[in-house]
Amino acid sequence: MTLLIALLAAWVGLLLLLLYASLAATLAHFGRRPGVPAELLPMTLLRPVKGLDDAIERNFDSLVESDPEGRLQILIAMESAEDPAYGPACAFAARHPGRDIEVVLTGPPGDRMGKAHNMIEAAPRAKHDLLIFSDADTRATGRLLQETSDAFRRGCDAVYGLPYHAPAGGVGGLWFMLAFNHFFCVSAALAYLCGQYRFCAGAWMGYTRSALQRAGGLERFSHEIADDYALGRAAAKSGARVGLLREPVLVSETGTGLGETYRHLRKWCVMGRWIMPAAYAAMPFLGLGTAAFLLWAVSASWRIHQEAYRDLARLALVSRVAAGLIQDFAIARRLMPLPAYLALFAADVGSLFVWASGFRRRIEWRGTTYRIHPGGRAEVLSRTI
Repeated sequence: MTLLIALLAAWVGLLLLLLYASLAATLAHFGRRPGVPAELLPMTLLRPVKGLDDAIERNFDSLVESDPEGRLQILIAMESAEDPAYGPACAFAARHPGRDIEVVLTGPPGDRMGKAHNMIEAAPRAKHDLLIFSDADTRATGRLLQETSDAFRRGCDAVYGLPYHAPAGGVGGLWFMLAFNHFFCVSAALAYLCGQYRFCAGAWMGYTRSALQRAGGLERFSHEIADDYALGRAAAKSGARVGLLREPVLVSETGTGLGETYRHLRKWCVMGRWIMPAAYAAMPFLGLGTAAFLLWAVSASWRIHQEAYRDLARLALVSRVAAGLIQDFAIARRLMPLPAYLALFAADVGSLFVWASGFRRRIEWRGTTYRIHPGGRAEVLSRTI
């Protein structure tokens, strides 16, 4: 039993060191922001849309506000004029008659994934060789656009912004902020610096036209449940120079009720389970909070070096919260309400319940039911919208 507790304590210590290394990498990467702005390169931003997001009008307007000189071509792609987002998209274009903005109707997707279909059909209308793909729930900023242009100027073939959830109210909003910002994002900079994070997040990803061609073209990824992951991996394998931007991309998920939030997180879990099964299976063992609570409970039950192990568990839990505070300030320059950070004490344990929901094959999302196959290939079972 003594050996078992010692191994558990060593595991907590290892995860604690990983947290400190991740925080140091985050500060090193995101703590440095752009210097003197350079002129934006000519770029095309393609925004695939389906349905209304809560902040869709504000997110549209941010594209113009972030580019006051009007160097950006903007393509808003959706399947038909029956889409609820068609009206806001056309109104956005009408408010800026002097800008290069086009609403592209892409037609029925068939057996393609809807987002990939919109990207495929709209891409031929791009006037520039530098393409940015940006989700409808993301907000552009001048710094984000400048960072993207500068990364291309430095010779990157593919770039991506780290998706960071904007402040959101309620328990569901807190869930989203924890899931985005304090799980996925914690080790992103460290993984990137170690050469292990070379795929682009779909919230904001940019490619040169030649990099897309070397990766096999967009059509190749039209049946991937996570087209951004598959495309980014293929681009990196084809030799693309990939850059993680130093400016995050703010994301505002639609619907922050508990039920909606759970279904959204469950969708991500199912996707992760089939795309990266080994990594997904390891996730319960990578939660610092879970390991710390377990160490505390086991040492208290067996009364073996109880205080020493409890002190290590306390250090781990306090470090988890402190790292969250520092990370939020370093990346987003803002903090959640301070009481919200107390949720990090139990977030790793609570995430196990969501993680367990990933062991299924079907997901339903925005009127479409998919069956996921190993590796992430998706089969469309039915569409109701």
